[in-house]
Amino acid sequence: MAFVYLPDLRGDEEDWVIRVRVCRMWESISTKDGSLLSMDMILADEKENLMHAALRKHLVPRFKHRLTEGHVYELRNVKVSTNTYPYRPLASSSRLLFLATTEVRPLGEEGAAIPRYGFQFVDHATLRGRADDVTTLSDIVGCYCGFGEVEVVGAGYRKWDIRIFTDYSVTSTVTLWGKLGELFDPALYAGDGGPYVIVVSSVTVKTFQGALNFATTSGSRIYVNPDIDHISSIKERFSALSPRVVAIEGPSVAKLPPEEAMFVNRMTVESLVDAVTLKATITAINNNYGWYYVSCKSCVRKAVLKEGVYVCNACDKTVDYPLTLFRVNVQVEDPTGSTTVVLFNAAVERLLDVSARKIVNAMAPGDTSVPAELQPLLGREFVFKLKLNKYNLVDGLQDYGVSAVYTPLAELESAHAKKTLEAAGNDVAGSPTDDANVAEGDKKRKRKLTHVVKDAAEDGSGTS
Repeated sequence: MAFVYLPDLRGDEEDWVIRVRVCRMWESISTKDGSLLSMDMILADEKENLMHAALRKHLVPRFKHRLTEGHVYELRNVKVSTNTYPYRPLASSSRLLFLATTEVRPLGEEGAAIPRYGFQFVDHATLRGRADDVTTLSDIVGCYCGFGEVEVVGAGYRKWDIRIFTDYSVTSTVTLWGKLGELFDPALYAGDGGPYVIVVSSVTVKTFQGALNFATTSGSRIYVNPDIDHISSIKERFSALSPRVVAIEGPSVAKLPPEEAMFVNRMTVESLVDAVTLKATITAINNNYGWYYVSCKSCVRKAVLKEGVYVCNACDKTVDYPLTLFRVNVQVEDPTGSTTVVLFNAAVERLLDVSARKIVNAMAPGDTSVPAELQPLLGREFVFKLKLNKYNLVDGLQDYGVSAVYTPLAELESAHAKKTLEAAGNDVAGSPTDDANVAEGDKKRKRKLTHVVKDAAEDGSGTS
């Protein structure tokens, strides 16, 4: 019988033949008595379809030593059933079951071109919809930016909190339970080799004070900088930020939502001095250095064409499958003047909903002009969060790197303007005693603001 792909499996037959990779495998353990319930796994086929599979408890001894995570197999005689239980690792109620008659035949890597990893990433709205509901677990991705201490809670359960800055511009806490927390060593990811993009699979989603937080389950795995296109793309954004990993101070860590982050240290072009937010209108696209670049898939730095092949000087290796990423230099203006900022791949993709590679592939060979797809940026007003560096602060040059882009909201802008005017009035009014109180209040406010901005910079930042 010819093999079929995972979506073609039906529940009314059992003599199916499939070729799949075991992307990950874990034991599902009862939280009541610690007994084994089943051995579960995520399978992927050549078309990158995913399916949850399970070995029932009585079949685990028969198949446990015949299956290895990461390997490719041909499976014959399997059954598809409907999973009615919670904690589903994929957004599907279908589950493949091994039978006593199931045949397992190992295949080499040449036997089938199947991806090594199998994740289901979802957007922020979907994650919020899953909050405090354990029907479906989630795979999450973010830049590692903080860690806490091991804590013992409840009846001796051990947990370890880490922080990630997600690709939808929110800092979240991920609680690693049990051995997963003990095996994660923050010292390995505290050096200058970052950014470290972390994927945590099969987590539960909870809300705390309006923020999303995550917790691992028995089916969770942690992957650091896995070699897949989605991770390579967002890693480019975090590379521009140079995020620094910091210790989490205390059980409650300050989180800065976008509606506050877009006003942190708001300044004008005239007074630009530090990591700030800037509200300005895009007036021109500067194409002196091009609007995209070819990058290394591993480090996302620029790859150089040498003798017909791309080479990454940073990694000191040939790049077999380079990425095509946005790097758009634009001129922006506000009422006080103009400057230039650089928009990176993730921000431009979000604003235009198109990839650089797609645009390049549609252009004539050798055409270096600004494509029509970038024109909708002109005339639009945004709030840019800028990450300044020595290039800007010491050398006095422009081309400020943009670490996040926000769309200004009239009601929030109005409230910010009112608050700014009130603060200015307080600074010049009142008695000497009042002035002293205001000055002291300002010191306290500045200390608090510095702490929040420091956290935001350390977290890294992304587009919103």
